[in-house]
Amino acid sequence: MTSSNNIRIFVTGVTGFVGGSVLASLYTAHPDIHITALVRKESDAEQLQRVYPSLLIVIGSLSSPSLLTFHAAAADFVIHMGGDNVPAVCTMIDGLAASSSTGKPLPQIISISGPRSLLDLSVPITGIESPNSKVWSDIADAHTILSFPKERMHAEADQEIIRHSIAKGVGTMLLSPGQLWGRSRGLLKKESAAATYYAAVKRRGRAFVIGDGSAAWSWISIDDLGDAVVFLVEQALLSGDDRKGQVGVNEEGYYFVQAGDVSLRERAEAVNKRLGFSEVERVSLEVAQELHPFGHIMWGCGARFRADKLRQLGWRPNELDWRLLMEEEGGERA
Repeated sequence: MTSSNNIRIFVTGVTGFVGGSVLASLYTAHPDIHITALVRKESDAEQLQRVYPSLLIVIGSLSSPSLLTFHAAAADFVIHMGGDNVPAVCTMIDGLAASSSTGKPLPQIISISGPRSLLDLSVPITGIESPNSKVWSDIADAHTILSFPKERMHAEADQEIIRHSIAKGVGTMLLSPGQLWGRSRGLLKKESAAATYYAAVKRRGRAFVIGDGSAAWSWISIDDLGDAVVFLVEQALLSGDDRKGQVGVNEEGYYFVQAGDVSLRERAEAVNKRLGFSEVERVSLEVAQELHPFGHIMWGCGARFRADKLRQLGWRPNELDWRLLMEEEGGERA
């Protein structure tokens, strides 16, 4: 193992639900790594600095190309957690390319994506799991996943980032986590969109599903996502050359992060039990959209997949019970 004392990592999105938790995981696992974080607001920077005194904070935004290029070029590794911002990610890839060696691209950047490219929204949304529903693998189905029609969510961004990485000789890893459960370890945003369903159930006085609620999502805890990022950083930076060569990048660099699956009905019944409600109501797509603009997608669709690539490298999730995560620290999430 290489020492982490002189490693420099540039991170974005640390004030968000995912980014804040990943920062906490990285800082806890490797307090000697030199981390530079891009933060937009001075007030947020001040709060972060009190908790992470050795954190180097740069005030700026993802729309500042010169800033992104400079700090990516000065880093050994970049972790982007600011959404599907293709121009920003490609700009940071440009910065990393300045220090890239020739030959096979080694892993230099992680960008957090998402699994909604698996959803074919040209097919009617029913909330019902098809008997022929596919369980996706990031090994067996990697080429298909990175070749989806560009109108699908995440698909165009994923493909453009990989294309630019290849052109610049930079090794990129796209992480696609399942439905996120649990309370973030981040400083500024503790809850995810999982709180939306719980709040809607409380307002209505009963849990609800679309169709029979058999459609299922793969899920992962927010802590395990942070651990997965740290794991890949360690494989990329702290291991020997042979090990680094086993870490897939670019066309081989799409990674699901998943612990299990949960159907929408299972979730509805768990929320009802916790709140003392009895009936699970069936609602229409129109009612779901009234509750949330993307309610028909969040509560009517499903996607199941397996983190085969991470498991092949030796990573395993620690949190295996989504029900415990639903109630973690008194949280109102589902």
